[in-house]
Amino acid sequence: MVIKLSKQQEKIMTKNTKNIAKIFKTLANENRLKILLFVYRKECKCEENKLSCRNETCIKDLSKFLNITIPTISHHIKELVNAGLIITKKEGRWVYCKINQKTFQKTCGFLNKLSIIKGRSYEKINERS
Repeated sequence: MVIKLSKQQEKIMTKNTKNIAKIFKTLANENRLKILLFVYRKECKCEENKLSCRNETCIKDLSKFLNITIPTISHHIKELVNAGLIITKKEGRWVYCKINQKTFQKTCGFLNKLSIIKGRSYEKINERS
C-alpha cells in the first residue's frame, strides 16, 4: 500500500525527520544522555518541592556528578542546546541549564507515535514498569 503525500506534507515530514535525527544523533553520546537525564530528574524533584528548589542545573553540579571537566561539560551542553533539548542561562561565571520542554515533548510524542504504530503505546509500557 502506497500513501500519497502532498508537497507540503512531504516538506513537513522531511523537516521533522531531520530534527528528530539531529536529536537522536546528539543523544547517541552517553555523556549527553546522562546530562539530559540529570537535568530532567532535577526538574522533576523541583516540581515536588517548589519553594526550596531552583528549577535549573549548574554545570558545576553536572561536572561533579558525572566526574567530567567543566570544559567537556560545556561542549556537551552546547551540543544539547544546538539540538534544542536544553536551554541555558548565564549568571556571573556559571551557566545554568534546564530542559527545553517544547522540544522534549515533541520528541516524546514522536516516540509515542512510533510505539502506537507497533501496537504498544509508551503510556501502557510505563504503567507496567
